[in-house]
Amino acid sequence: MARYNAMEESFEEIGLFGKPALFTPIRIDRNTVPKGLYLYEVRHDDESQGDPVQIGKGILVNHSGTVITCEKLRLDKDGFLNIEPDDFNFSAGDCRTIKDFQEKYEIKIKKTHTPER
Repeated sequence: MARYNAMEESFEEIGLFGKPALFTPIRIDRNTVPKGLYLYEVRHDDESQGDPVQIGKGILVNHSGTVITCEKLRLDKDGFLNIEPDDFNFSAGDCRTIKDFQEKYEIKIKKTHTPER
């Protein structure tokens, strides 16, 4: 399963639980996400309508994409968080890259990776 460099890909700025995040439909290599940002994968519904239904540290079945946030999400003990369609807003902003996102939200740029993500 191919994973891509977060610093070289384009994203769509979204709202996730009312907070800014980045979304891409591809799988991102967690080791390329700068420290201070958090990577989660998104699962879509079983009916393949494209509705996001769950966020987790890793999604194998019904993978819908990857989100990058500037705050940690509170996942359950298995590493997942169920979401409702209203939790995910695709018309939230204009950032297209990690760098844009860091600058817009004044996230300190750090080059090292935190394995816990």
